[in-house]
Amino acid sequence: MKIKKNHRIRIYLICCKQYFIKFKSWILVFTFGLLAMRIYFYINPAEDKMQGINVGVFAEDEKGRELLDKLEGVEGIFRFQACQDKEEMIRQIENGTLECGYVLPEGFYENILRGRKVRQITLYCSPASSAHKISYEVFFSELFEILSEDILKGYLEENHFLEGKELQEARERLLALNRQYKGDGSTFHFVYETTEEKEASRPENLNTLRGVIGVIIFFMCLLGLGSCLDQRTLYRLLPGKTGKIFWSGSIHVAVLGSVLIGGVCILLSGTGGGVFNEIKGLFIYTLVLEIYLRGLQLFIKKSKVLYGLLPIMLLGCCLFCPVFIKLDRYLPGADWVSYLFPVTYYLNFFI
Repeated sequence: MKIKKNHRIRIYLICCKQYFIKFKSWILVFTFGLLAMRIYFYINPAEDKMQGINVGVFAEDEKGRELLDKLEGVEGIFRFQACQDKEEMIRQIENGTLECGYVLPEGFYENILRGRKVRQITLYCSPASSAHKISYEVFFSELFEILSEDILKGYLEENHFLEGKELQEARERLLALNRQYKGDGSTFHFVYETTEEKEASRPENLNTLRGVIGVIIFFMCLLGLGSCLDQRTLYRLLPGKTGKIFWSGSIHVAVLGSVLIGGVCILLSGTGGGVFNEIKGLFIYTLVLEIYLRGLQLFIKKSKVLYGLLPIMLLGCCLFCPVFIKLDRYLPGADWVSYLFPVTYYLNFFI
């Protein structure tokens, strides 16, 4: 029996109605939940939460203020800030506003260059402080960066190197000495390498919220497939090809409806990266889910079996897909497991 085009459209509309009526509670929970999350982050931006560890710096001369300017530009867990009065800085350390505080007295820089290294910089901290020792590395690395230039100039002046060719020769000699000392083992040295220099895989900037939305889309598709399996017997009783069209339409609607809900969630969550890019990513995800569900229904014939596997499949998505971690960073060679779940194909489009 040949089915007319308008009858096919009516069948798909019926499938859409069934899908959205049956899962309206899930749809409302996800959309309103993400909308509430969006409003919360709009009112309380994440940047305001990440204040870091506050460290005070009281500088009495120009060199101290120069060092303070460099410290204020450091990005990390410490937030170095200027203090106009030493006593006020100490009070803020006592009441917990500051983790610790550095005092740079007048002439400290010149004294260090002359070789006087003891009691040139004073550190104040409370007995309850545990992070002040970690601040040493940041503080003194910036100080040594400034000192190194003046130390080199002092060396060149002491050895009567002036300008031009002689200055260039002096630098080459220093580099040669450095290579010599490093090569013959006559001294030790520290080598700082960035991630790129070591050619290691860089840390992944995973968009966890997008990953959670991807898992939600997959979850809704599985529920839609379970609904199809519940009505499989009914579809078989329909005459001609009507049952097959209902079956196929139900899977189409389960995928498209879930992806549509996911797209709304992405819009509400504010994680989108451009409309055209989002459409491409969701289109790829739609194709993968369509193939995945049709392959899954070849092995799973009963909805009870599918519902029993839901916790395992959702847990697998969270553990193996790049939602919270990237598996190959911890278990090299095991990332193939993530490709058993469709969420991976969606997230890899944006990573």
